[in-house]
Amino acid sequence: MSYHKAIVKSVLSGDTIVLRGKPKGNQPPPERQLNLAYVEAPRLRLGQNSKTDDEPFAFESREFLRKLLVGKEVSFVIAYTTPNSREFGSIFISSENVTFQALREGWVKVRDRKTKDDGDELEPLLSLEQSAKEAGKGIWGDKENSVRVVNYALPGDSSQFLNKYRGTSIDGIVEQVRDASTLRVLLLLQPPEPQQYITLMISGIKAPIVRKGIPDVEELIEPFGEEAKFFVESKLLQRDVKIVLEGQSGNNQALIGSVLHPAGNIAEALVQVGLAKVVDWSITLVTDGPVKLRAAEKLAKEKRLRIWQDHVARSKAGGEDHEFNGTVTKIISGDTLQIRVNRSGVEKKLQLSSIRQPKPKDPKLPEYNYDARELLRKRLIGKVVHVTIDYEKPAQDNFEARECATVKIGETNIAEILVERGLAHVIRHKKDDEDRSGAYDQLLIAEQKAINNGKGIHSGKEPPVYRIGDASENSNKARQFLHSLQRSGRIPAIVDHVANGSRFKIYVPKENCKLTFVLGGVRSPRLGRSPAEKTEPFAAEALEFATNRALQRDVEIEVENVDKTGGFIGTLWLNKTENFAVSLLQEGFATIHEYSADQSAYANQLYAGERAAKSSRKNIWGLHDGNSLSNDITNDREGVTQEPNKEYLDVIISEVVSGGNFYIQVVNDSIHSLEQLMSEFSLHHKNNNSNQTITPRNGEIVSAQFTQDDQWYRAKIKKYSSEAKTVEVIYIDYGNSETIPLSRVRPIPPNFSQLPPQSHEAVLSFIKVSPLEGDYGIEALERFRELTDNKQLVANLDFVENKVRHLTLYDPAVSQSPEASINAELVRDGLALVEKSYLPVNRIVVEKLLEVQDQAKKNRMGMFEYGDITED
Repeated sequence: MSYHKAIVKSVLSGDTIVLRGKPKGNQPPPERQLNLAYVEAPRLRLGQNSKTDDEPFAFESREFLRKLLVGKEVSFVIAYTTPNSREFGSIFISSENVTFQALREGWVKVRDRKTKDDGDELEPLLSLEQSAKEAGKGIWGDKENSVRVVNYALPGDSSQFLNKYRGTSIDGIVEQVRDASTLRVLLLLQPPEPQQYITLMISGIKAPIVRKGIPDVEELIEPFGEEAKFFVESKLLQRDVKIVLEGQSGNNQALIGSVLHPAGNIAEALVQVGLAKVVDWSITLVTDGPVKLRAAEKLAKEKRLRIWQDHVARSKAGGEDHEFNGTVTKIISGDTLQIRVNRSGVEKKLQLSSIRQPKPKDPKLPEYNYDARELLRKRLIGKVVHVTIDYEKPAQDNFEARECATVKIGETNIAEILVERGLAHVIRHKKDDEDRSGAYDQLLIAEQKAINNGKGIHSGKEPPVYRIGDASENSNKARQFLHSLQRSGRIPAIVDHVANGSRFKIYVPKENCKLTFVLGGVRSPRLGRSPAEKTEPFAAEALEFATNRALQRDVEIEVENVDKTGGFIGTLWLNKTENFAVSLLQEGFATIHEYSADQSAYANQLYAGERAAKSSRKNIWGLHDGNSLSNDITNDREGVTQEPNKEYLDVIISEVVSGGNFYIQVVNDSIHSLEQLMSEFSLHHKNNNSNQTITPRNGEIVSAQFTQDDQWYRAKIKKYSSEAKTVEVIYIDYGNSETIPLSRVRPIPPNFSQLPPQSHEAVLSFIKVSPLEGDYGIEALERFRELTDNKQLVANLDFVENKVRHLTLYDPAVSQSPEASINAELVRDGLALVEKSYLPVNRIVVEKLLEVQDQAKKNRMGMFEYGDITED
């Protein structure tokens, strides 16, 4: 009698074992079935279609032998063979006869034999059987509840069973390996629930098919199929495992889940040795996520193991710029961005990998695509992102070739956010198509979340409707919006398009409209609208500056007026504090537009911005020779000279607006002519007492009757109110203003308009004095009047800006040195601050004023009463 060695593959019942040899090469080893000689165990039901049930204790008998033998190396000997070639014998584990162990525990009984030659063999067996009977062990015990309750098919709706146990770790036994990724599993549910047989597809993977021995079904064995099947059998067949149910197949005939063994996850093991591929359709269900499986597959590909033996790694898309940091400059659509590469400055148009917007045939396209675009704008515009080029999409169907990329801001994949909110679909790539997002699995998981939660395009609700009007369609329509926009003050808005440095298309959510917006007070160089039209110098640079700073940004606008084409004129604010017109001027990408700048509440900021660009000769101003920037006081469009100007005038103050803003009359021949003119002017109106009225126009020179003395003076109309029938005028020879009834205005005779206006608006050079409503504004006004009332002064004309003279005033009875000027007196009393930006204009005077200001700080004068308030 010869002994053999084998490994126990499986146990069919309490007396039937399947043995296998050791594998040689890549071929599965031979197998043989062996029945325990001279004994028999209770019979198990053969399957769902069997007409006989389990005999009492059949499952427990099988379990005793399974736990004792499966996967272990044993010795065996053949005792006899029946005519139908069934082999009977004995199995030894650790030198102990398994038959003796089974009899001792009462899980088998001695088979009835008719042959007298069996006496010697049966005697020890019968003795062990008798001992088990007397002890009531195994099958000799109480037969109540000795037949297990088991379901061979899922009862009713399989989705109900799945929902009940989804994500729960369930004890189970792998009863059959159909192929490496499809198993027959017995779930050992907690009593009183019956045991449950299921067909389980391992989630996240697909192994080569092994289909043979199935009636009426064509055999199919894919390469490496049998090797993969043996790999799983050797590790899991009839082993105790944990099953985590995660989903169900498309035809609901099988459940999908993970199989966990103390030695690890079989799916990862299969993929890592090249015996299975990761599949998209179930990777989203894997409880532990896709990362480990994808990493295992990557390793198998790199090593070209088994099913990957012919794998050729593709080259990285994007070349040297495969991965880079960039700044998002424009959101083109809900899945396409324009990004500037930080290290090279090159602009790239990129599509987000593996996602797409709803197609045009989808009625939800416009609404959800708008939401997607808005999400990208809020999250990304102007921000630095990390870009990985995943693949290149070739040109097709009238679409240009495009690079597709994964774009992350911080650790957040922006495509994943879009998909999770139901604002994009995930593209279903072909089976082995590697042109996909590097985070494709996460996109699939995000889409499943969106579907489960009914988000966006996956919801049953009607999408939001966006009907956006065009307030700048024409001038009449613009004026319908004007009053509402003016009354609202600063209005939140979004820059939708940049036409040139100072002209934009703006979306105003509050009014649900778009409008053309023009920066008031400035003019930016124009781009040629056709090849034949000339482009002005620095137009392209100004456009680029405005695009980089403002395009698709959240801004605020203040509307002042409308132009004749329906464009709205006003101020645009970036980050709530940056006046963009001032920024354009400071960079030399715009010039002052005199008329509209004068109407602006921010005129001083605008002029200061242009002055700074001129002094630095930035961009537009770099085209000019510095010496050509004239100081001519008759031309306010000229700039500030680099050299200090010395032009002294005898002046008197005719009107004081504030401590630093006033009107002067120059003492010369013209002022004497004014005296004669006023005498004749008074006589004319006394002798010509007609009630002739006029139709007022802004800027028109008229005769106006001053309220305080009822005398007539030359005046210019600043503003006319048709409702109140009043006009606001400025008396051009003195500088004072008032609002009077229209009845006190007459046309001016032509002979009285020949003499130029004798009052000139002026400010104190190089210093900033508080307005009347500001801190120390009244004190500054009173101190200025004290220093100037009823005095003829000497003024140095430092420069002219927009017809406003910048003067250093001196009282000739005191001194004409910078330290003793009226400008310096206000600084010394702590009622004015020195503007350092004027250092390039007149360094000598400004530095002396700064010394005076330092003394005011030390003496705690005026605004320095409680300490230094300056920025430094």
